[in-house]
Amino acid sequence: MAGASERRVPLAGSNRAAPVGATLVGDVDPDERIPIVVYVKRRTPDKFAPGSAGDLARLAGPITRHQLATERHRSHARAIARVVRLAAERGLTVGRSDPVARTVELQGTARQMAEIFGATLRTYHDGERTFRARVGGLTVPAEIAPWTRAILGFDQRPLRTRTPLVRAEADTGSGSGLWPTDVAALYGIPLDRDVSSICVGVIALGGGYLASDLAMAVAGMDRPPPVVVNVPPAGNDGSFGSNDVADQEIALDLQVLAGLLPKGKIAVYFAENSAAGLTGAIHQAVFDEKHAPQVISVSWGSAEKYWTEPGRDAMQAVLADAARLRVTVLFASGDQLATSGLTDGKVHVWFPASSPYATSCGGTQPVGNGAAAAEAVWNAGAVGTGGGISDAFPVPDYQLHVTLPESQNDGAIRRGVPDVACAAAASPGYRIIVNGQAMAMSGTSAATPLWAALVAMAVAARGEQIGLLNAALYSNPGAFRAVVQGNNRVGGRGYDAGPGWNACTGLGVPKGADLLAALTAIPVA
Repeated sequence: MAGASERRVPLAGSNRAAPVGATLVGDVDPDERIPIVVYVKRRTPDKFAPGSAGDLARLAGPITRHQLATERHRSHARAIARVVRLAAERGLTVGRSDPVARTVELQGTARQMAEIFGATLRTYHDGERTFRARVGGLTVPAEIAPWTRAILGFDQRPLRTRTPLVRAEADTGSGSGLWPTDVAALYGIPLDRDVSSICVGVIALGGGYLASDLAMAVAGMDRPPPVVVNVPPAGNDGSFGSNDVADQEIALDLQVLAGLLPKGKIAVYFAENSAAGLTGAIHQAVFDEKHAPQVISVSWGSAEKYWTEPGRDAMQAVLADAARLRVTVLFASGDQLATSGLTDGKVHVWFPASSPYATSCGGTQPVGNGAAAAEAVWNAGAVGTGGGISDAFPVPDYQLHVTLPESQNDGAIRRGVPDVACAAAASPGYRIIVNGQAMAMSGTSAATPLWAALVAMAVAARGEQIGLLNAALYSNPGAFRAVVQGNNRVGGRGYDAGPGWNACTGLGVPKGADLLAALTAIPVA
């Protein structure tokens, strides 16, 4: 039986290329301790395709966190026990086992990880940071292979929010921008709603913020301050000043939400900047019974091609849980136009924005002043809104009745990104305070918290959570102003705006009062 115990099975879709644009430093020290997370699953495959009518109906059934936890203990305890037993036999340190998250935390040396999981680990430097990356595929011991969904933690290559091009001359804007409350006014979003019952979660992959900056911003908007709580994991204390871009990102998320949700609560979930960190942080927020965010705003992601199939599957499982628990999760669609900044001759959308369980937010360029201002696609040449057709996910049920363009990669029609949009360009830009100084910020990572605040207002008005709101959005096209000018092309590759849904700005920008009324009125099963 010893031979059988040594048999390993390739983990399908786990192959990773070396990180693009990074320099190889060398192999990881074979004695370095490596923490990983094993995600387990049932042996039987899912009955429905992600986003299909049957899948969404399955996720729509009412369930509480306690009921879901009970269900998970019953359905996944044996799989977790198998992983724990194998890890102990192979000399790995077993950390926390979580049947609700369907995870087991393990730790061992790089040498052990190579022997057990076939992990080839190397160190790279990308000009800003040094990080560990995994190259090649993974194998899984046969004893646990049928129950293994994904193994995360080997690879620490960073995800993206905005890019340093936020300062590029192509999109510097002028002045110090509009306060978030002024941007909201462009869309008729009311600022007098009682949102004291609301908690919005913000995912922060690195960086930190200054309470004095937030206080200065809400004072500048003449708004009461929100309640802000930090939820840090081990290894990230949310310290300010470690990364300019990450610090700016947290300031932007917080100050947009604070301006639109006075006296609400904002919970900031700090995590490592990696696929494993993002997946774990969203799970933590979804199942956080103490703060219980009804809406989660995520300004991070990367091109689908940078996610392995198991990595996407682990995130999909977390977002499916969010849908079941009626927690709305919104994602930025990216700031590098249709190619996501890649130069492989193809177009790429961001994940998790492309998940059928996510509401993805694109960006526009307001043209003119006031609530009647026209809008075009945000495309400043070097930067602009992401959007296009997924390479990974089929057309979800809620997009079956809109006209989706063919993918410019292979001519197929699949999940379209984004779902919605609003102002993201640096002109006029969002005025925020960073380190005591006003600056104008741009990006779909500005549009995302504005949309999260709008959804939070609807949750407060209806007195119950909405969860995955895409079906309601696509059922109410009259609550949007379609964006018909512009494109997100790079060198001719990309997509054009136009009437109805388009692969630059989705359904369009919100008619604030109309959309709030529509979201407040939708029935929940």
